[in-house]
Amino acid sequence: MPVPILLIMAKASGTGKTTIMEKLIAELTLRGFRVGAVKHASRQMDIDRPGKDSWRFTKAGAGAVAVITNNQYALIQKTGERSLLTEITGLFREVDIILVEGFKHEKLPKIEIIRAEMGSEITAPPEEMVAVVTDIKGLESAVPVFALEDTNGLADFVELRFLGKESGPAEEHTTDEESACFNGLTHFDSTGQARMVNVTEKAATHREAQACGEITMARETLALVQAGSMKKGDVLAVARIAAIMGVKETGRLIPMCHPLVIGGVSADFHIDEPNCKIEVRVRVHMTGQTGVEMEALTGVNIALLTIYDMCKAVDKNMVLGNIRLIEKKGGKSGHYLRKGETTWPE
Repeated sequence: MPVPILLIMAKASGTGKTTIMEKLIAELTLRGFRVGAVKHASRQMDIDRPGKDSWRFTKAGAGAVAVITNNQYALIQKTGERSLLTEITGLFREVDIILVEGFKHEKLPKIEIIRAEMGSEITAPPEEMVAVVTDIKGLESAVPVFALEDTNGLADFVELRFLGKESGPAEEHTTDEESACFNGLTHFDSTGQARMVNVTEKAATHREAQACGEITMARETLALVQAGSMKKGDVLAVARIAAIMGVKETGRLIPMCHPLVIGGVSADFHIDEPNCKIEVRVRVHMTGQTGVEMEALTGVNIALLTIYDMCKAVDKNMVLGNIRLIEKKGGKSGHYLRKGETTWPE
């Protein structure tokens, strides 16, 4: 398998590319991976600066100069019309991944660094972007977003995305769980048997998710809900309690979900009179080792079912639908916000 190459880029200098590269290299190395690094230097290399032997040999006409010590070497060679990055990375030996600073015009996977003082525009082509590192809170992106200081989260992402069982280091560094993740089937082991994902080694971080759904009903039914005239009681008050209960019961209802200690739940409703529907939004917070998307989605479903149950005596034609995840925060995949959606205030 070819060694994966990952570019670390930014639209301007002074964004911290070198620091992020340095920290990512250190973290991946601690995990047992062998990392190669390439840096694009617009000026003359220090090793080849005037007065150095390598500089003197090059000036004398040598097409290639190697500087060799007891345990390492550097090669200085004139470039031609070929792709220099492709040529250089082809010389790397015994590495599991190559991180490249610069060369942003190469058609390779890219992590872009976005700094607040330089604006929030993402400049890399969408088809090449794999992640964003930024100091802007709530930055919207179609790819995972990581805070500047979240080196562990970024390393988790790189390991899962680029260092699978086939391309990773020695066998002992690739777990059965990681192999399953690369096949996209995190709830199945390597033999295809269902299992609950092991999260015991993951760090506990703040997790948050918002989910939304809606129920459409007759205009007369909606009016009864608004007036609090349903025989079973206050529909939205009961549905709010149902949403909270649904969140807490998710681990018992969804077979492969982990039982979680939920930190907080809020359920809110928006009545859309022109379209005769009630929108439900559930937000879940916790600090833990796995996300709370399923909890938020379950809360929405239970709230909608409760509304149906409270109103079915007068309207059996109600329709539940458009249940979806709006936003998630935390974990290795970073921040996600569904395109075209806005979050409701807490």
